[in-house]
Amino acid sequence: MSKRDKPQDSELVTAARSLDEALERFEALAGQLEQAPLQSEKHLERASAALKSLADMDEDLRLRVGALVSAISRVRDRQQAQAEAVHQRAQALQARTEVFKDLLVRYGALGQSAGELNVRMQEFAQQRQQAATPESKVALGEAFQALQARMTEVADEAQALMRSAEESDFGDIARQADSLRQQLLSARNKMTLLQKSFEAS
Repeated sequence: MSKRDKPQDSELVTAARSLDEALERFEALAGQLEQAPLQSEKHLERASAALKSLADMDEDLRLRVGALVSAISRVRDRQQAQAEAVHQRAQALQARTEVFKDLLVRYGALGQSAGELNVRMQEFAQQRQQAATPESKVALGEAFQALQARMTEVADEAQALMRSAEESDFGDIARQADSLRQQLLSARNKMTLLQKSFEAS
């Protein structure tokens, strides 16, 4: 990767590196001053010049420390803003999860009702084949009405679930609920035709 493509350092990294480099220069010059001889006029002049440079560098260090502290403060503010955004997203996730769980429970109950209806339809088909007396036909008609009513009720529940899922923007559950509703309505219509043919016989 070329220097042009190399990503720029963050403000925090730049400030820390700048302070570290300045601190290294300060420590090196301070070390030289500490070891410098003080035995002649030239020695004293050099030591004084080094001392003045150290004073200037000390001021520069304070400025660089301030820049690093400011960078750290801005990083902290960014982190806090991101933490708040994450917290809000976590709350949204929890709320959506609760809605999804509720929809799944309702869909599971619908599936159970549809299974029970399937069993009742099979039983009704067997009873229809065995019905021979007027009394049994009357009883069968009553069972048919009850079964039709329950199928309509479950289909309405599926439609209500579909609408709830659509309003909550859970399209997969909405489609599954609508598919179940369509199956129930289709089965109800077929049963109606069978019952009419039975009554006409």
